[in-house]
Amino acid sequence: MIRKFILTLCLLMFACTPSPTATSMLTTVGTDAELDAAIQQARDSLQTFIQAIETPHADRTLVAVKVRFSPPGESPQDIWVDEVTYVDGVFRGSMGDDVPALRLEFGEKIAVDEKDILDWMIVEDGKLIGGYTIRLAMQRMSPEERERFLESLDYVIED
Repeated sequence: MIRKFILTLCLLMFACTPSPTATSMLTTVGTDAELDAAIQQARDSLQTFIQAIETPHADRTLVAVKVRFSPPGESPQDIWVDEVTYVDGVFRGSMGDDVPALRLEFGEKIAVDEKDILDWMIVEDGKLIGGYTIRLAMQRMSPEERERFLESLDYVIED
């Protein structure tokens, strides 16, 4: 189940990643206004994410943040980090993929700087909360891609 989730997130990561020629949206204005808006919406609601994960929930199956990693001399990589906690002002979680140039491996536990967070998501009661870049990627899919994508999920995405 977690492997299926990671594969789905990887597809979405590439669907909402800026082109290789775009500069980092974290430090400059991006070339994709819709993606910039989705990231801003996620950042503006980060306190909602923090409050939610600090409150236990019996049917919470996923807590993750999308993080921008910037290996020296390489294009930035946007990767989901799951099993996220927030303790004493620090986000911690497990890598959802490898970043060889930074010697980070899938499953490795890391601390995440808030300024590097592009998006967040929680799945509770079988429904997606947050996931602004996921929602954008879904909007950009063809009807056939969207149908396959939604069938691959273990949760529902509501408007």
